[in-house]
Amino acid sequence: MAVCTILESGFVGWISGQTADCLAILIFVGIIFSVLFLAGIELWRKQQSWFYGRIGNYRRFAFCYIISCVAAVIFIYLPEFARPILLLSMGMSMASTQFVGMIVSIFHGILYILCGQENVYVLICYLMLNLCGCFAVSFLKKKNSYYWGLCFLFQYIFGCIMIFSYLCSGQLDKNVLLYGVCNGIISTAGAVFLYQKVFPRMYSSKKQELKKVLSDNFSLVQAMQNFSKVDYDHARRVSELAKNCAQLIEADPYVAAAGGLYYRLGRMQGEPYVENGVALARSNYLPKEVVEILKEYNGEKCRPTTLESAVVHIVDSVVTKFDVLDKETLSSSWNQDILVYQTMNENSAAGLYDKAGFSMNMFLKIRDYLIKEAKTF
Repeated sequence: MAVCTILESGFVGWISGQTADCLAILIFVGIIFSVLFLAGIELWRKQQSWFYGRIGNYRRFAFCYIISCVAAVIFIYLPEFARPILLLSMGMSMASTQFVGMIVSIFHGILYILCGQENVYVLICYLMLNLCGCFAVSFLKKKNSYYWGLCFLFQYIFGCIMIFSYLCSGQLDKNVLLYGVCNGIISTAGAVFLYQKVFPRMYSSKKQELKKVLSDNFSLVQAMQNFSKVDYDHARRVSELAKNCAQLIEADPYVAAAGGLYYRLGRMQGEPYVENGVALARSNYLPKEVVEILKEYNGEKCRPTTLESAVVHIVDSVVTKFDVLDKETLSSSWNQDILVYQTMNENSAAGLYDKAGFSMNMFLKIRDYLIKEAKTF
């Protein structure tokens, strides 16, 4: 990755016809960025807040980074307002995080500016497009707003290019108008390609990783079985129900299933449950999404911030209530329905799901499903 960054800096300067001293400065900028960027990744890894997974994650990340560097070099041949730079931030955000995607795309934009486009409005335009690319990763994931998101994406790109090209020259040029349309079409088509071809492959690898940690053969699952058969049976029920609930509201069923299975993981180490559960999950290389759910265990440290985390909390709280009450009390379906209603309404009234993006329709779907399945608890 460092070599690729330095080569990108040199090629961009060489293609744009920079003098020897400017070329040396560009290469030096690439070296500085490589040191800071890779040191930051290593720091995050040691802190285990991100990127603590196995080597496969690093290979995928490095491959995507190299692709973005190659694309950035190719884009230098295009006019400054015709470069689909938004795709660079979007692709890297898919491969890692939105924060990392923004950092990498900013570096590409700085190289372009250093190679001759000295107008500050060009840099601001690139920053705005990169910011949109990072946010697009989130709002394009929602199926109900996918096409509206693509329309917004095109309009945003076209609008940015028109505004900042006017600020640069004081007039609207026909060529820039054409660049805006072409950039919008290429970036929107590129976003479709990333989500239909690239993202499913990335999700497939994540899905396989989640299936692995859900398997009975996984070492941590076996440790849970040996620790407490009661807790393990509870975890499996929560996992299965959470998976089905997540499917109902179009959340990620495998993240919810894994989160439900390991939700009480901290009990194996004792109090404090949240910290011990998170530490144990990280030491066994559980996926990042699962660790985030464990951080929000029972709403003790922070409330659920994702749909999957909220689903797991709902299911665990309902199943726990059923576990502590005797079978005679729950013998009638009426009592079962009341218990589901009461538990979910209490949690909702306490504002536990306010940060999770939960809609009333989602809440009702999950409640109706749990009432229907209550007899199996």
